[in-house]
Amino acid sequence: MEKKEKKIFNKKNRKWFIIFGIIILAAISFFVFKKNGGNGTNFVEVKRGEIISEVSVTGIVVPSKNVDLAFERGGKITRIAVKVGDKVGSGQTLVQLENSDLFAQVAQARASLQMQQSKLDELNKGTREEEIKVKEAELAKAEQDLQNYYVGVRDVLNDAYAKADDAVRTKTDNLFTDDETQNPKLTFTASDLQSQIDVIALRVRAGSELNAWKDELQTINYSTPSEELEKELQYGKNHLAVVRDYLSRAMDVVDSSVGLSVTTISAYKLDINTGRTNTNIAFTSLSTQSQAIASQKVVVQRTEDELSLKRAGATAEQIAGQEAQIAQAEANVLYYESQLEKTYIHAPFSGVITKIDAKLGDIISANVLMVSLIGSGNFEIESNITESDIAKIKIGNKARVTLDAYGNDVMFNAVVSKKNLSETIIDGVPTYKTTLQFEENDERILSGLTANVDILADKKENILYIPSRNIFSKDGKKTAKVLQADGTVREIEITTGLRGSDGKTEILSGLTENEKVTTE
Repeated sequence: MEKKEKKIFNKKNRKWFIIFGIIILAAISFFVFKKNGGNGTNFVEVKRGEIISEVSVTGIVVPSKNVDLAFERGGKITRIAVKVGDKVGSGQTLVQLENSDLFAQVAQARASLQMQQSKLDELNKGTREEEIKVKEAELAKAEQDLQNYYVGVRDVLNDAYAKADDAVRTKTDNLFTDDETQNPKLTFTASDLQSQIDVIALRVRAGSELNAWKDELQTINYSTPSEELEKELQYGKNHLAVVRDYLSRAMDVVDSSVGLSVTTISAYKLDINTGRTNTNIAFTSLSTQSQAIASQKVVVQRTEDELSLKRAGATAEQIAGQEAQIAQAEANVLYYESQLEKTYIHAPFSGVITKIDAKLGDIISANVLMVSLIGSGNFEIESNITESDIAKIKIGNKARVTLDAYGNDVMFNAVVSKKNLSETIIDGVPTYKTTLQFEENDERILSGLTANVDILADKKENILYIPSRNIFSKDGKKTAKVLQADGTVREIEITTGLRGSDGKTEILSGLTENEKVTTE
């Protein structure tokens, strides 16, 4: 009986234990369900903080300066001034060739230069008084000749005017009636109506030109300034040009005359041709006078310049010639000095000798490597960065560096100093050579060490972010799945900014701090 009651009791206990356990599990499930938004999905909150974008690369440590040095000419090595490991200063002599013959040539070139300089000094002492007086006489004659040309301007102009006046008012007088009026008339009829109209208009203009010219000539006297005389010569040529046009058109109208006898036409043409010939002679006279004045002014100026040079001590030609001799002598000195310089190898910068291939007494050829030198300044890191990362890198970006030789616990600081704009293909992938400069000298840094570099491409603080994995792409837009107040999830469009190398992405719009977004 007791056993039977105990069995019933145990069955009842197990039943209640099962019911109680189910209730506990349901409560836990409900709690987890509510915590995760009520649908069993995991969520993360939109947070505010820092995002860092880094580019991690490997590179090789190289000296900031290194050079292989050779002679520019061949010869015999007579001196080796350094050994491997020596520290040298900029400009220090490292190796030397036999050069005694070049020393002699330099000395000879310098002596020649000194001799040529002495000759120039003698020229600069001055010209003899007799030579100056001769040149002064030449100048006086040139100035008098120029004055004579100016004096002759009046006669030349008057003669030209007379020829022009005769051509218009005498030689073509029979062609017109009422010549000196504003409405002259041809004494015959012409078949070429246009030439008839033109010649009448030109006759009026030619008369006006002659009247104006006559008035101008009356203002000229022996005290007229030379500049005004030159202008009058030009005015005269302008007047003659009008007369020449008139005579040319007069010939045209005679050629087209109607009813004139052959004898009359011949007489008219003879008179017109005579007038044209005289007018051309007058024009040539004025031009010749202008050219004579211009040429003589050049003679006067040149003579004045020569006199000035005489008074200064020598002619321009003598000084220029001697200066050319000096320039040639200086060039010879520079040439032999440059040849002498080629017998030395100098350190182009301060550094340490890493290699010497020279031996005393060796006969060497030009451009054969003799000495290798690395700079004593900061070391650099050369690295090839892929096209996907190079756009993130800017000159001046900071970087953390570890060297394989010292492990990850020893950290060095560097900064990006250069990046090539042309690509280098490595294993089929475009890369860009980038150089980083160590910020401090450190004796532990050695050329050739492998460097692991983390370049800080960008950094933002106090910004909204979510894990990059919580961002989705849909129809070319960025979206995130956000937990709503009623426990549902809604997909919304967002705008992103910096994508960090730490798995975070900046949120520019679409989300607010503490909102929850799904990770699925």
